[in-house]
Amino acid sequence: MRIALFCGFLLLVSITGFAQNSNSFEQGLTGWLISGKVAINKNNAHSGKNCVQIGNGYGSVTQRLRGSSLSVVSFNVYVKTSDSTTRAYPFIRFLDINHKQLLIYKSATVRSTAYQQTGNYTETPPGTKYIEAGVERDSSGKGYVYVDDFSIETNIGEPKIKHEPLVNLDQYMRPFWKSDTIYNETVLLFSASGKAAEGKLLYSPDKILSVKKFDLSTVYKQNVDYTLNNNMIVREQNSEIPFRNDTSFDTKKDLAWFNLQSQWVVVTYTHHDKWDGPTPIYKGDRMPYVMAKLKAKAPLKIIAYGMSITRGMDVSSYDTVPPYMPTYLNLFTSQLKKFYHDNNIKPYNAGLPGAIVDWGALYANKYINPIKPDLVIIDFGMNDFWRYTPEQFRGYITTIISKVKAGNPKVEFLLLSNMKFDPDYILDSDKNKAWYLANMEGYNKVLQQMETTGIVNLDMTTLSDAIYHHKKAKDCIANPLHPNDYMARWYAQGMAQLLIKNFK
Repeated sequence: MRIALFCGFLLLVSITGFAQNSNSFEQGLTGWLISGKVAINKNNAHSGKNCVQIGNGYGSVTQRLRGSSLSVVSFNVYVKTSDSTTRAYPFIRFLDINHKQLLIYKSATVRSTAYQQTGNYTETPPGTKYIEAGVERDSSGKGYVYVDDFSIETNIGEPKIKHEPLVNLDQYMRPFWKSDTIYNETVLLFSASGKAAEGKLLYSPDKILSVKKFDLSTVYKQNVDYTLNNNMIVREQNSEIPFRNDTSFDTKKDLAWFNLQSQWVVVTYTHHDKWDGPTPIYKGDRMPYVMAKLKAKAPLKIIAYGMSITRGMDVSSYDTVPPYMPTYLNLFTSQLKKFYHDNNIKPYNAGLPGAIVDWGALYANKYINPIKPDLVIIDFGMNDFWRYTPEQFRGYITTIISKVKAGNPKVEFLLLSNMKFDPDYILDSDKNKAWYLANMEGYNKVLQQMETTGIVNLDMTTLSDAIYHHKKAKDCIANPLHPNDYMARWYAQGMAQLLIKNFK
């Protein structure tokens, strides 16, 4: 649990939204929905001068604002009670256009005489038009509930301005295992023990076409900024190429976090050597319903259900940094549109950063079934290997599939096995390391075993491991748990290969 909470915290602090409502009741109760004996109190504020007091008997204070489908939302509030017999219940609920409740989350009961920070961080279900968050008290106890520092943040992770990609997406979707030209492969130049910073390419280049800063703003010159030694890019001493020293990474603290966003160079080159690792293969013959729709150019709904990797966290478009590459879901669906000449393909992203698979199983019918999808991408695991065995994981994935099929028997599934996390993230001294690694490998095995008609798997576990053996993991990841643009392209290309027989 120590690690799970640690990872959840890191996920939460790394994202921001742009629609926010914050109120510490300094302006009174204007604009609030109230019921029961609710009043402003000036003697028990958590901060500022005022808080809300909910008196004897049932009462509530609620804030309502407009919402949208499948957006990430955070509700935060401080609550205390005047005695241990009085109980408060923070909640957040989602309503449709007719104000019908779609889903409600209730936080743990508060009955503490000291202020407790509470609330919820979750995702709005499909059809959401209004969000209501608040605190209520039941009729038990004769004391008071105090509420202060109330805030709601919506559209977390959504950019204020959506930028067009600065790269050629057709080039970006040429499969790495087939193409003789590699476009913008990411490389983190790394200096060990004070030596020249260097980084390895996936293949041995025949010709370097360009080496650029990650944001594409600067082109570096061979034999001036860098030299090429077989498949190694070596930084020249006076070059302005970004690099990282080995001393800039904490190698002694277990679960030491880092952020590499935009610190890579991107290299475009030709080569003639062949990929010798595992290769995604066509599995469309196991997906009759989806393939029939693609070939008929019929409307096709695709929903991705999972976690932060699913949402696209730390790819450049999500982090709003150049070159603004789309998420793996959008790259995948765009490739299907292009190959099958079907513009009626619509993606839905139900990834919730920090989500674990038991949440996915509990709420699958609320987040997936209203969409009535044809294809469901299931992408859990990176937040689960801290706590669940492979058999437990299998049970939750089976529950998701069962709930979705109960609402739509023809629906088909693409199960994503996780990429491996940074090999340096968990130290050998961590007594649980072997268990974590076994869980990750076990998840991959159970997902592969679930393949049948209507269910296929993309094994990113084995594939990422092979990539890490050809080049550094830190060339491919933005932090210990999230892919960068390059690794996200492996996801998208592998998914496309599953459904495109002549993918090239």
